[in-house]
Amino acid sequence: MRTYKNITYDADKEVIQNMHTLSEPNVSVERYRNAFYHLGKTLGGILNCKTSGKYGDTMLACASEDADWLVHGVLETLSQKTVSLAVFWNERITLDSNTRLEYSPIVKSYIEPISNCQTLIVVKSIISTSCVVKTQLSRLIDEMDPQRVYIVAPVMYKDAEKSLRNKFPVSVAEKFEFITLAIDTEKDGNQNIVPGVGGMVYPKLGLGDSHDKNKYMPELVKNRIV
Repeated sequence: MRTYKNITYDADKEVIQNMHTLSEPNVSVERYRNAFYHLGKTLGGILNCKTSGKYGDTMLACASEDADWLVHGVLETLSQKTVSLAVFWNERITLDSNTRLEYSPIVKSYIEPISNCQTLIVVKSIISTSCVVKTQLSRLIDEMDPQRVYIVAPVMYKDAEKSLRNKFPVSVAEKFEFITLAIDTEKDGNQNIVPGVGGMVYPKLGLGDSHDKNKYMPELVKNRIV
């Protein structure tokens, strides 16, 4: 079952169509990427409303596979135009297949400097076990002390917020605010969220499997290091 958040059927029909596109069978890579880009713009607009456009010194963190489409849309829409970027390439390792215990080590990263981070925004295509987001947050919060942390994704599993909060001290977790467009409550036999984003995002984005996607250098990063 899916519950939409921050959007309505009457006012946001195009947004909901983009959500449907993500879970369409046999959707083309181009349409899948384009749907994420436009959903990123929607999430950026919601962030502007939540913050009243007052971000202060800001860092946005993401996984490498989300940078060129979802994050591109968020950054284009944020009223805060000076944003430091942190991009992470993560592996996903299952430690216990019975409990689905996972570990997501960072294999490489691109992190721009920021002297006084007031707002940290973590963007992910979908949050289920929160394993990847937890790893990224742990790395960044160890290095800075943001006043506010926005955890942003088009789709989240029903237990994701509670799970992530429980992985941090209360003093850190109380800074978290979660922004999503849909909460899904079901998983299939492979533990994929249904409808979620239609399965694994890497091949649907045209990036290959979970290992191949770590060879991809986002254009967003390339443009910043030129």
